[in-house]
Amino acid sequence: MYIAGLDIGTTGCKCTVFDGDGHLLGKAYRDYPVRRAVGGHEIDISAMMDGVYGALSEMASRYPDIGGIGVTSFGETFVCVDGAGEPLHPAMLYTDPRGREECLELVRKIGEKKIAEITGLRPHEMYSISKIMWLKRNRPEVLEAARHILLMEDYVVFRLTGVAQIDYSLAARTMAFDIRKLCWSGEILEAAGVDEKLLSVPVPTGTIAGSLLASAAEKTGLRSDAQVVSVSHDQVSAAVGAGAFDASVAVDGAGTVECLTPVYDEIPDMDVMYQAVRPLV
Repeated sequence: MYIAGLDIGTTGCKCTVFDGDGHLLGKAYRDYPVRRAVGGHEIDISAMMDGVYGALSEMASRYPDIGGIGVTSFGETFVCVDGAGEPLHPAMLYTDPRGREECLELVRKIGEKKIAEITGLRPHEMYSISKIMWLKRNRPEVLEAARHILLMEDYVVFRLTGVAQIDYSLAARTMAFDIRKLCWSGEILEAAGVDEKLLSVPVPTGTIAGSLLASAAEKTGLRSDAQVVSVSHDQVSAAVGAGAFDASVAVDGAGTVECLTPVYDEIPDMDVMYQAVRPLV
């Protein structure tokens, strides 16, 4: 039996397959378009899923005994979907400039340091919650029709299994997740006017979502009993792959963006972290 890793990136997705001893057997890649304009940066989720199905199909045709698929993705970017998982709008990328005024509104309601204390993040419009607020204010019909608000990892997991769950590391990139209680922050969601029921259930990294839906198995050629796993934010996975397991090591990853990922033995002093990040205004 083989295991596969499926990584959802900003401009493309890749699927790698390993044997039981961890040896790389093969990989497939599919790219998809990103639209960047002055007013917004967006990705067509349908095109992204076509890429996901294509990469999985290629690997399934070469390695039909894939028994498990771990899903990772980039952060912040989200999409509202209907009950069947169909997107209701183009997904707003983390680089999208919309949401700045909404982020400032959250700061006025809760306080910049309080948000940082809850989420571990200095407030910024790149995070999901500000953009969800923008969407609710400017396209209310989308939120009214939405049955789920999903980031890219949990979107793919949902389309493959029908289960809406998100791992802690990706949930933390929304700026609505309590990093101490490991749950959605009721205070932030209330201030943002976002219903927690729309968000996926937060779970630890490595939590199994379940086996493939019949429709997903048919589209990919994978075994119907293959298990899909919510793994993590892509930079967390990169840190693990680079061997960063304690506070003596940090990882510098260069891709669409450059990310420096340090490892902490415990939650650091938020006052110190707060001062190290450029303020919103």
